Amino acid sequence: MHKTSGYLFKTFSGIFFSIFLPIIVIGSLILFVRIAKLTEVTQIDASEMLLMYGYSLPTILFYTLPVTFFAALVMTLGKLSNDFESIVLFSFGISPYKLIRFFYPFVFLLILVSLLLSLGLIPITKQLTKSFISYKSMNAVLNIEASRFGQKFGDWLVFLESKDKETNTLQNIVLYNAKPFQEQLLIAKTGHFINENGALGLMLSNGQAYNIEKEKVTEIDYKIMKIYDTSSYKPFTYQNLKEYWEHAMKDKKRLKDLVIFIAISLFPLATLYYAFAYGVIHPRYQKNYGYITILLATAIYYGTVSAIAKTSALYTFLFIAIFMFSGIWLFYRRVQTKF
Repeated sequence: MHKTSGYLFKTFSGIFFSIFLPIIVIGSLILFVRIAKLTEVTQIDASEMLLMYGYSLPTILFYTLPVTFFAALVMTLGKLSNDFESIVLFSFGISPYKLIRFFYPFVFLLILVSLLLSLGLIPITKQLTKSFISYKSMNAVLNIEASRFGQKFGDWLVFLESKDKETNTLQNIVLYNAKPFQEQLLIAKTGHFINENGALGLMLSNGQAYNIEKEKVTEIDYKIMKIYDTSSYKPFTYQNLKEYWEHAMKDKKRLKDLVIFIAISLFPLATLYYAFAYGVIHPRYQKNYGYITILLATAIYYGTVSAIAKTSALYTFLFIAIFMFSGIWLFYRRVQTKF
């Protein structure tokens, strides 16, 4: 059995990485395109793009590894069957159940890795990503330059004549905001950015405010005016893992994420017997439905879990149990009793 185990591992690992690596490359390219879109609103250099990619890598691995394992297992068993190698193994007294037992350690290792990624790393990296985006958004506003058009502060277009970099004092500022049937114009001699309770603001001094409507223009002279951009930066409070998942008891969305994370982590175990039920065949008498099995089992499992998790955690785990025992029943009917 030692040589057989080595051969099974070599065959399975070759197919696994031939599926896993292209998916990771494609997923990484899509992710880099999404990260690049952030440069439309803020400046991000190459090292920061790599940092953002690192924050997203646990999510990619979590959603990729379980499906890749299932697909690789079905294709490995299909290859052994088409090459009549599985028939040889059975003739030497190695039953299908013994082959399943060989894959048990890999299944439970993958479940542990998936739980670590979903319940440990993903909450941390998700919070770090939000914090990074919030910081860059605020920094982009604070770096408004002089004599440049198209810069924005919230809904306001901003133009300033000069900027004292030592004191961060803005001079001769013009702000413009267009709304339906209304235009607003603010002019100030000086100004500077303020941060009050996490809300980024702009304090203007010695200027005029104009409100232009269809047939009416209102002018106001002011000495001090404050305007705020609450959308550019929102206060961020980091939660440790205990606090993060305790919040799931109060937040339905967080609870749904928790249920889905656990359900996807159990996907390798739930589909293990399906892989053997439709991967182990006699090529002379049975058709290979391996690819259809991969698509249908994955779609049914992920689709049903995503739908049920929104309403009931209990029904979600009940579905997982029914799904898994159905796979066991199919395995014993299609494979164990015939080989």
